[in-house]
Amino acid sequence: MGVIGLLLKYRYSEYGLLSYVDLEFAFSISIVAAYNVFYPKIRLINTDQQFGIFNLIIWTIGIILAVIVVKNISLGIGQDLFDGTIITFIQMRNRSTIFLILYFVDVLLLGLTFILISELVFYLAFFNPPLIWINNFLSEYLFICNLSYLIAILTKRPFRSFFISIAIILFLVSLELIKLIYIFNYFLPLDLILVYLAYKSFKRASI
Repeated sequence: MGVIGLLLKYRYSEYGLLSYVDLEFAFSISIVAAYNVFYPKIRLINTDQQFGIFNLIIWTIGIILAVIVVKNISLGIGQDLFDGTIITFIQMRNRSTIFLILYFVDVLLLGLTFILISELVFYLAFFNPPLIWINNFLSEYLFICNLSYLIAILTKRPFRSFFISIAIILFLVSLELIKLIYIFNYFLPLDLILVYLAYKSFKRASI
């Protein structure tokens, strides 16, 4: 079994990943259903108001998915650093490679799977949102997850990093309440900086 296969089984158990796929199908269907509540006779997004409603739905689903991933990050790499389990993986590959594999399994896998499933559901539902939704989703999702990843590596305490990350998410929710969620649509450059900082911190972390 390769390192990726081992990490997938270690993180998600035998059938855990399938459960996440089912959950993401439910999230994707709920996007279409929620939009249908506001515009029951429209399958296209043509106006700013329609796009605003769709963005709000995507933002809400993104927050829920990010909370799930943040929990996995804190109890995944955070716990591995806390109890020294990470040494097992570092002995199999160098730190750079292990970080990239961990980041893919912990963060990118669920995010990219959600995008693919959502596009499939949109196609089957004859729902045609602009592809810019992917940028908006990734900006928010990666910002939360990358920041949580950095916090987990720096603190090396699973529960501490989880509660700090939840506090940040609650702060983001407060920004939504005062209509400032649009600023996260431009956060992709910051997302790259955060994952770079997490990478550097992982390479220098004492284990």
